[in-house]
Amino acid sequence: MLVCACQSNKSSVSNQSSVSLANPIVQSSKTEINKKLGLSFNIPQDATHVQYSIIAGKIAQCSFEWKQATCTVRLQAAPTTELEDISGFYYTWDNEAQVSVAYNAATARWTRLEDGTTVGICIWIDLAPGILYSVSMNQHATKENLVELANTIYVQMQGDV
Repeated sequence: MLVCACQSNKSSVSNQSSVSLANPIVQSSKTEINKKLGLSFNIPQDATHVQYSIIAGKIAQCSFEWKQATCTVRLQAAPTTELEDISGFYYTWDNEAQVSVAYNAATARWTRLEDGTTVGICIWIDLAPGILYSVSMNQHATKENLVELANTIYVQMQGDV
């Protein structure tokens, strides 16, 4: 003979208050990003699955597939001249190189994960207009791929330097 006892700790749902947090990522378009944030960027011509969004009303984001990797571009009006990582990639980087994106000094970082995937970012700030940039790749991230992606998306915001 099996005897089983259960106790229920029901609480009244009507007595509980519910807190709803707004999603900081809002779908957008390239045109809307330019209109709302004053930011412009290109994406590679052979990119697929392109999706635009605005994060917290201040960061322009575009995600797409390119070179068999999911890539993300982020731009933000820079509040200071300090380089800040807005990529959303939080890894311990095995490799770092100082590179150039057009006439801007940039930093490329990449690492190989335990599963063999190589992830990476390239970050820089265009000081003249004060815009912070980040590109990231979730696969096939090499210094060369990161620099190629960064130079492809970059739109010079002021006259020739």
